[in-house]
Amino acid sequence: MHKGKYLSIFSFLLFLLSCSDALKEVPVTFDKDEIETFDSLVSLDIHSAQIKAKEALATSTGVDSLRLKALYFNARISIQLGDFENFMKYGDATLQLSDSLQSPFFKNKIHELLGRYYTQHNEYPKALEYYLLAENYFETLKDNHNLSSIYNGLGILYFDLKEYEKSKQYFNKAYHLYVQIGDKRGEGIFYANMGNVYNINAMYDEALTYQQKSYYVFKSIHDTTNMISSMINLSNIKAQTGKIDEAIEQLDTAFELSEANKSTLRLKERILLNYALLYLSLKKYDKAKKILREHDIVTDSLEYISGKLDAIDVRIDIANAEKDFEDVAAYTIAFYQLKDSVYGAQTKQKIEELKWQNEFDKSRLESELLQSKYQIEKERGTYLSYTIVLVILLSLVIISLVWVLYKNIRNNLKISKISNEKLQEQVKTEQLTIENERAENEILKLKAVQQTTELDAKNREITSINLQLLAKNKIMTDISKVVDRKNKSVSAIEKDLKSIVFQNQNQEKEWEQFKEVFEKIHPGFFDTIKLKYPQLSATDLRICAYIKIRMSLNETANLLNITLQSLHTSRYRIRKKLNLPSEISLDDFIHEIEVVQ
Repeated sequence: MHKGKYLSIFSFLLFLLSCSDALKEVPVTFDKDEIETFDSLVSLDIHSAQIKAKEALATSTGVDSLRLKALYFNARISIQLGDFENFMKYGDATLQLSDSLQSPFFKNKIHELLGRYYTQHNEYPKALEYYLLAENYFETLKDNHNLSSIYNGLGILYFDLKEYEKSKQYFNKAYHLYVQIGDKRGEGIFYANMGNVYNINAMYDEALTYQQKSYYVFKSIHDTTNMISSMINLSNIKAQTGKIDEAIEQLDTAFELSEANKSTLRLKERILLNYALLYLSLKKYDKAKKILREHDIVTDSLEYISGKLDAIDVRIDIANAEKDFEDVAAYTIAFYQLKDSVYGAQTKQKIEELKWQNEFDKSRLESELLQSKYQIEKERGTYLSYTIVLVILLSLVIISLVWVLYKNIRNNLKISKISNEKLQEQVKTEQLTIENERAENEILKLKAVQQTTELDAKNREITSINLQLLAKNKIMTDISKVVDRKNKSVSAIEKDLKSIVFQNQNQEKEWEQFKEVFEKIHPGFFDTIKLKYPQLSATDLRICAYIKIRMSLNETANLLNITLQSLHTSRYRIRKKLNLPSEISLDDFIHEIEVVQ
């Protein structure tokens, strides 16, 4: 008994030892699709991305791939928000852990972000160095997703250096990859970047076309940040073409949207600079200066040198417009001092050196990759032995679990019996509910039969009234006959007429009675037809009502005490008042009138 116990403990310790050794040798594993999804989330929903990054950091406490991923997430978020202090903090931590865990993927993801960081800080040699390192690595992996992002970054770098042909080459390389991987957001970025290239070269029609394309792509994927960026670009183009009012309106919309969505400081910097340019063109110099002071605060916070250069350039234009030549001189000196620190000859020389250095690094990286493949093959045998030990130990664990499961099954059977009894009670309750619903349906059917019976009774009542009206019209016919008799004396005719008139005194009352019953069968008919066709007379309405109850032409003529020809004439006049074309039947039209309740 004790021997078995000691043997179990020894086996468990052996298992722990083998697992710890295996962890030392197993390379970092991660889900590449998850990283790509997070990169997209940062662009589309920065707040959700922040929550995910914080959760990842909180739940990863060890020195492993989960911690590495969490550090990268937070570095990615920081540079997107322009929080450069935290970016350097998380970026440096990611690089250190990448080296420790031998994970070149995350290391080169940080290299790409460092390329963005140094481009925004106008340190172009460093930016190019990091971009080229990342480019070499991801080209080796043939990773089109990351390569497209790097090509786009290189295009922006050369755009800032005013090398527009190189910039277009990289943008086009990025676009082809965006199309291959189905990245709609990337296609929108390409259109926006190409629009900027054409705008800077004063090709405004092409610039406007590309920027409009970018705006609609970002709108279709609900990318608010890039929608705002496209609006700023469109405003800039409209200002360049003299459409100042439209430019201000576009910029106001972009500013409202950026404030509502708490966009980055970089977007706010661009909006403020464009406002200053617009107020300069409108000769509102004080307002432009006020905007530039706000712009200075943002660029200082971002440490964004290109933005500072743009602001100084606007101040020079304002000083020229105000003929303040001392300020013109001062701002001009400041502009060229700052510009030389960014675009000087040493910078250009350093970039050329980096290009050559990149070729050597590329060859070295390929050699290291071959060595890594050999080392992986060598270590596979070691991992196989660990796997066998692990399988044996897992088998022992499974046997123990089976015994525990057996006990649980017995308990579950008891619980199932109780659940079945409750289920039977529930079935009985549902059966009672179904029976109640059937009874209610029977009641509804009886009500429907009752309504049908009442409707038939009303139809019989209206038919009866019609017969009475027919009888009255016959009396009127008799009057005509009496009048036409010439062989009778005047007193005799007068007597006959009084008799007939007396008998026919209640015809209008009977029409009102007919109308009242008719409204019960066809409620709202008279109100609807009067509302839609107020040009119809009272006689026209009577004819329409007789058509509605499908009364024959002869019966209608007798009721109205007119000839059949006169009835046809009246029907023709009704058609004209209703503007009915010849191919539409008057009877069908009356029957199809939709009653307004």
